[in-house]
Amino acid sequence: MIPNADENSLRDDAWDERYFGLILELEERHSSRYESQALKLLEQKYLETSFEGVRIKYKLSPTGCSFFVGNDDSRIKHSSWRRMGWRKASKMSALPNFFAASEADVQIDRTDY
Repeated sequence: MIPNADENSLRDDAWDERYFGLILELEERHSSRYESQALKLLEQKYLETSFEGVRIKYKLSPTGCSFFVGNDDSRIKHSSWRRMGWRKASKMSALPNFFAASEADVQIDRTDY
């Protein structure tokens, strides 16, 4: 048996709750901005934004989207890709959550959790 397994599990559960709660909060709070960003990204296939002083770059592919978080002088470096399907409508509905997740990564990475 792993020592302190319950303690680690509770810590993971708390982190998950905080992280996914933050994504939902950001998605709700910034819904109109995310919708505008989605339209621009769908048109240009590339988008660069800034959140709390950290640069976030998005790149659309035929079946999904990727993002890279981090400034040249920043310690925060993270990238991710999510499958969103071929259809423009599928991407349009998935992108706001994807934007919120990338911004949550910026906030979570800055905390000592």
